Amino acid sequence: MLNMMIGFFKDYFKYREPAKKQQKWMDKYCEQKGYAVNPNWMMSTNLKSNLCEMEATFGKRYCPCFEPSGDKALDKKMSCPCEYVEDEIAEYGTCHCALFGPADLSKEQWKASSKRLMDEYQVPKNLKDGLLDTRNMPLDPRRGLPIPDMMHQVKSVLNGYKGEKLTVIVEREQEMLNLEKIVLYRGYECSWEPKEDYFEAVLHLKR
Repeated sequence: MLNMMIGFFKDYFKYREPAKKQQKWMDKYCEQKGYAVNPNWMMSTNLKSNLCEMEATFGKRYCPCFEPSGDKALDKKMSCPCEYVEDEIAEYGTCHCALFGPADLSKEQWKASSKRLMDEYQVPKNLKDGLLDTRNMPLDPRRGLPIPDMMHQVKSVLNGYKGEKLTVIVEREQEMLNLEKIVLYRGYECSWEPKEDYFEAVLHLKR
């Protein structure tokens, strides 16, 4: 929990100005659709920081919960606000990320949807002796993408990681390409190679 809080406040101060831009389009979108942004300050602030990092890393405002898939049609659908908002509001009460929901949603309903999201991302990570295996996570039924994805697993580990290097195993080449961009954006170095049925990267974390 401490590492998560440290990561949260680092991102909060880093993206405090860009987050204002995110807030402007979100306010306009909510006014048009009759929605509201999650009233929990920490949840909405964290999601805005994630949107800022998505734009800075990948060049587009992708959904804060899923890294780009490499499928152009799917990635277009995942540009926030994504094309799944209405279906997910009908199912969960909010969108998947618990960022948007109906303006009349109760505090208890917002809290329940936020808990659902947090529970999804608190799946135990396969990390041992400096090696993180990001494979075999549950898949989101609409997007067919893992939850948590490689990006969120790596970011979570890096928040409290003390080693000078981290080895990461990913299943797909697109995840490997995403990881390269994530590592570069954070100022680290990355080397990788394909194995028989996965990709293995070494993140060099000493600056």
